[in-house]
Amino acid sequence: MDCDIIVPVWNQLAFTKDCLESVFLNTDPGYGIIVVDNGSLDDTRLYLEDLKRSSKVPFVLIRNNDNLGFIKAVNQAIAASKAGFVCLLNNDTIVTKGWLRSMIETAKAGADIGIVNPSSNNLGQKPAAGEPIELYAEKIRNLARGPVEMAHAVGFCMLIKRQVIGRIGAFDEIYGMGNFEDTDFSKRAIKAGYRCVMDTGSYVYHRENSSFRRLKGSDDGFKRNREIYEFRWGKPKRIAYVLDSDDPNSVKKVGADSLKLARDGNWVSFFSTATSPKPPVHSNIAVVAIPEKNFHLNVLFRILKKKKKFNEVLVASEKFGRLLEGLGFIHGAKIKYY
Repeated sequence: MDCDIIVPVWNQLAFTKDCLESVFLNTDPGYGIIVVDNGSLDDTRLYLEDLKRSSKVPFVLIRNNDNLGFIKAVNQAIAASKAGFVCLLNNDTIVTKGWLRSMIETAKAGADIGIVNPSSNNLGQKPAAGEPIELYAEKIRNLARGPVEMAHAVGFCMLIKRQVIGRIGAFDEIYGMGNFEDTDFSKRAIKAGYRCVMDTGSYVYHRENSSFRRLKGSDDGFKRNREIYEFRWGKPKRIAYVLDSDDPNSVKKVGADSLKLARDGNWVSFFSTATSPKPPVHSNIAVVAIPEKNFHLNVLFRILKKKKKFNEVLVASEKFGRLLEGLGFIHGAKIKYY
């Protein structure tokens, strides 16, 4: 497979054991592991040193005396890797059967696919309470429907083609201890002509944010990094399309426009009926099913009650548009026509 799996570690011995044991158990041959120990103070250090001596796969251990943060650790490992793919893997994840092979097959399926995420609870695929992770993963594999394009990848488990790193460089260390560095890296890759996709045939479970909850000042760091990211790339908008047009040309244009908006990182919602044309498939495009009876009344109710308000609402019906304009003091969205 020609892939180095990069695992930054800071304490959390139990999580680290679970993660690495799942990698050894569920990963096909042809990979190496690069672990960066960010100054662990518990028994993690001894565990990793023993593992390096006993590992049956290529195992590189980089030890930092202090916690340099996720980003610097990842960049250290990237510099040490020569493989055609690198896969960033948080130490609070559990991988399942065939995960890496499936992600690499997806990456190879398109020259423009640069970054791949697996399916995950982190991305909305959550096992039922008490359901074994591997049993749920098998269901995911059986329902695989090909890659789904994403506005950006998420760094908990992120497969990257070597050529992407060669073209845009490593992660930007301006983001300090971490947060938004994966989104920034993705946007740079997209700007360079690559796509980020989710592989629907692989599954990795993530114990979300378990590391950052333990770092002092993580809330302040998150706010600072969000400001840096939004200064560079802009603040995402929430945009709604009301599919109330029978004009095929208008509907076609809506599909193309919405896909561009989603690729730019905006969140797009379609209010549609069962007979409406299907919108493009993208992680940032959601479909809200509305009954045909009293369609506009139901859409109005959804728009008015939404907690995270839309920035823009696009409609075809002038009558409904005027109604929305009159209620703008409630929903706050700009009304446009397509």
